[in-house]
Amino acid sequence: MTPDHIALIQQWGYWLMFGAAIIEGETFLVLGGVAAAAGMLDLGYIILLSIVGCIIHDSFFFYLGRFLGPKILARKPNWQPKVARIMMLLEKYDFWLILAFRFAYGLRTVIPFALGITRISNFKFFIFDLIGAIIWVLIFILGGYYFGNAIQLILHKLSLTHLAREHWLISTLVLFAVIFAIIYMVMRILKRRNMKKVQSDNKSES
Repeated sequence: MTPDHIALIQQWGYWLMFGAAIIEGETFLVLGGVAAAAGMLDLGYIILLSIVGCIIHDSFFFYLGRFLGPKILARKPNWQPKVARIMMLLEKYDFWLILAFRFAYGLRTVIPFALGITRISNFKFFIFDLIGAIIWVLIFILGGYYFGNAIQLILHKLSLTHLAREHWLISTLVLFAVIFAIIYMVMRILKRRNMKKVQSDNKSES
């Protein structure tokens, strides 16, 4: 990788991490951790920017539900069953739902919206959402950071560091593919577990 490419990553990498957190893109957070392990980005800065991005995303949908929830549900009737389900989950799990909803694949936008419709206070949502954002960001960025350190150690042991730097584009694409595949598999497993849990809860209720 040339100095120009490194400078480009250092210039735009922080904005990319901020935007990735807003759209809840785990893959980019992991890659940001890998870039931090390579010394191209500051680990503390990308963690802070990612947490802020998460809070902006969640707060937007929370207050959207708080001020415009009934009107939006009237226009989007397909959201109503999801919102009703989230209300039941909130009664059952309380603040744990706020802490863990980022790991509920497919519901990460609907849950803060639905929470905004409830009577939960703004302060309570902010505090537990902040804790959940910190946990989520640390898992993926630090995971990428230590993964990047492990890769560098392996390349160094195999004397492949120079080769990886020389063919940095191919190395980056392979790394991206591996990280994406791992995250995709984890998300599929979590989604299946959530679906099985919903089905078991529906059976118990009936």
